Amino acid sequence: MLINRMALRTQVEINAPAERVWSIMGNLKEWGSFNSFLKIEDVPDTLEPGRPLRVHLNPPGHSKPTLMTPQVVNYVPGTELRWRGKLMGSNLFFVGEHFFTLQPVGPDKTLLLHGEDFKGCLVPLLGGLLADTRKGFEEFNQGLKKAVEEGVEAK
Repeated sequence: MLINRMALRTQVEINAPAERVWSIMGNLKEWGSFNSFLKIEDVPDTLEPGRPLRVHLNPPGHSKPTLMTPQVVNYVPGTELRWRGKLMGSNLFFVGEHFFTLQPVGPDKTLLLHGEDFKGCLVPLLGGLLADTRKGFEEFNQGLKKAVEEGVEAK
């Protein structure tokens, strides 16, 4: 069986230590304060593998957000958040594994790696949406960078 795959990769260097970046990025309830692409509602008190999330995804150019209910795959405070969502509860049609990873690149610089791996038979049909999704990733990255570097306090 042939499985179609696609990967989106973005990154941004943030002029702050990883702890500072995580203090804002790790506060999922406040993501809407620095970006309009990804918002999470009803953030659970603890994030652990298998825990569901309610993620509103609003790629640039789209009129209304889509609600996704992925499950946390990995959560390492200060380092990584990763979740996986499926279309219609099946691995056959469309699966996306979204990740955010922080890598210190010096005492006052952090690299955010932000991407998603897609697979399933519908992936080839979603090229335009996935291109808009890339723009959304970049918007998230730049919004986080600005919030961290301008000293916005985590709430």
